[in-house]
Amino acid sequence: MCKIEIYNEHQTQKTSSKNVADVFGKSHRDVTRAINSLDCSEGFRARNFTQSSYLSSQNKKLSCIEMTKDGFSFLCMGFTGKKAAKFKEDYIEEFNRMADSLNSISARVNRLEVEGREIKQLGREWSELGREVRKAKDDHRSAADKLMSEVQLKLDY
Repeated sequence: MCKIEIYNEHQTQKTSSKNVADVFGKSHRDVTRAINSLDCSEGFRARNFTQSSYLSSQNKKLSCIEMTKDGFSFLCMGFTGKKAAKFKEDYIEEFNRMADSLNSISARVNRLEVEGREIKQLGREWSELGREVRKAKDDHRSAADKLMSEVQLKLDY
């Protein structure tokens, strides 16, 4: 099975009905007929399918349809046969892999948020402890200064 050729056009990934026909072993006429008979809204059709052309091996300009990734998926989910079944399985497998990856990322983000809250709480506790230490040092210094002044008074007479 050859691979779907994807190209970028105006920051949108696209492929052509000719490439889809080649990959799935279908006649190009059948693929364009399938696209034209898709039971999708006109808005979806306008966003995801556009008329285009390609040069044949005989250097003739022939009509084809360009489609976005969404249009491609919509079209190919309706295909039957071994290649279509393989595409659907691969699509589902990739979808599940991406979902697992997103779930893993989400769990890691949640863990980091919890750790961040714990660190903030520790910071507050350390700040409070620091204030207590500073107060104890100030009290200690005051007591030491008072003691020194008392001792010096006795030595001055």
